[in-house]
Amino acid sequence: MDIVIIILILALVGIGVLIFLNGNNKNLNTKSSIVKKHEIMEQYEKELQLILNNYKDDKDKQIAQKKIFLQKCSSELSRNIFFDPSESKKLIQKLASL
Repeated sequence: MDIVIIILILALVGIGVLIFLNGNNKNLNTKSSIVKKHEIMEQYEKELQLILNNYKDDKDKQIAQKKIFLQKCSSELSRNIFFDPSESKKLIQKLASL
């Protein structure tokens, strides 16, 4: 009777280990911070180009919309975990020069 209980306990432990190991093998689709930064920068550049193209006939409106966009970007970047303040500043300067 004691042997049966020991075998059941070992079997349950073995099943638990197999479930645990199988659960940890899930392939998580994660990106490195460098790739994520690059994607964020590209997205901001595309958005700004779209704004500039939409208002290319009205320079005053274009400047006003660009200023609003840069303020939005600055606010978002200040809360973004991938960018430190100096990187945020460089990106905003790059966007401002477009």
